[in-house]
Amino acid sequence: MDVLPTMKPKRELLYGLVDADMISNETRHPNLALLKIAGYLRDHGISYRLITDNNADISPFDHIYLSKVFTFTPLPQFYVDYMKSSSVKRHDLFSCGGTGWYATEQDLEKFLRKRSKDFYQLEKDPRLKGLDMKRQMPDYDLYKSYMEEQIAKGRSRVYYKDYLDYSIGFLTRGCFRHCSFCVNKLENRVYPHSELSDFVDDRRPYIYLWDDNFFAAPLGFVRQKLNELIATKKPFQFRQGLDIRLIDKERAQLLGMARYHGDMIFAFDHWSDRDIIVKKLKIWKKYCPHKTTKFYLFCGFELTPTSDEKVFEDICQLFWRIKILMSYGCLGYVMRHEDYKKHPLGNIYTQIARWCNQPQFYKKMSFHEFIDRNQFYVPNPEHKCMALRTYEAFLNKYSERRDILEDLFDKVKYTSLVDPSLWE
Repeated sequence: MDVLPTMKPKRELLYGLVDADMISNETRHPNLALLKIAGYLRDHGISYRLITDNNADISPFDHIYLSKVFTFTPLPQFYVDYMKSSSVKRHDLFSCGGTGWYATEQDLEKFLRKRSKDFYQLEKDPRLKGLDMKRQMPDYDLYKSYMEEQIAKGRSRVYYKDYLDYSIGFLTRGCFRHCSFCVNKLENRVYPHSELSDFVDDRRPYIYLWDDNFFAAPLGFVRQKLNELIATKKPFQFRQGLDIRLIDKERAQLLGMARYHGDMIFAFDHWSDRDIIVKKLKIWKKYCPHKTTKFYLFCGFELTPTSDEKVFEDICQLFWRIKILMSYGCLGYVMRHEDYKKHPLGNIYTQIARWCNQPQFYKKMSFHEFIDRNQFYVPNPEHKCMALRTYEAFLNKYSERRDILEDLFDKVKYTSLVDPSLWE
């Protein structure tokens, strides 16, 4: 009798998922694209694993999806080694994506081409047939084992709350503002994206929305979605902030009714918007006077080693914006573009952020008083701390206009400026 040859069982596929930002920078929020890829693989019974070691052995993986959000994030060493390997003839082990690969591209044609490819490449991937990035429910357990390991080592669970407690998604995509520093700079409109049911996990107590400009959607759509969010009875937050320039009575009232999570976040990126922002602040504070309100304050963009005049103007405008926010009882949060590091005096932005971004300092002291406080805790009075050295170097650089800077650094103080009569 003929004996049939023994068939070796087919080896199960194993895919790797890499969050480059988490590996190198320990970012405090998960990568949504990877969560959705993991959700697809889970739903189709395909094995996958989050790679968390910078020097991981990648030989067991059939394919690896690597994502990074920030352009300054270095690539994992295992990726660098693989791409340099002379024994590798075809670099097809990795699929790479995320805004970190193209966000700072200056050539608009190249930027558009790279962004378009990145936006749609997963749905065109033959390994992920039928993947719909809008509708795919994320696998929120992707990071769970790693987070548990870190917590067991003594890291605070609160540090990882974004990974463990939040449903994350976009109700809309796009914007129309054309801000040159934004990945949406070539977009012209806002359009619907996912439904809440596509990403809200009932087991998770909070919701984060990462919409680019939710308020720019038609009012009827905004009304519907805010009512849907309210109906979930889950606290929610638009993590990237809302466009206060578009707020009106109805939007303010709806937000006032909601279980909004944390501070209400808007943005005050341009000094040229001061008139419209003051006008809208009056509306917002009228209908939500008691809600803690924070504004992102963008700064440090397009600086060079020699842009001394631009630095002076940028710092002045930053303090003028802070002054308006303080008068309306609002917090500021300094958002520094990476370009600030290019200027020799760029550390002034770091010191201002250390003061402004911490309400316990912002609400109680001027920037100058904050600098003095730093020096007070130096054991040797003859040694000047970094904050004081930076402060003095900045004033000395602009000695002819020192009085302008000292006036801002001394008199922009919350307790002196807050004025409830502006909105009551």
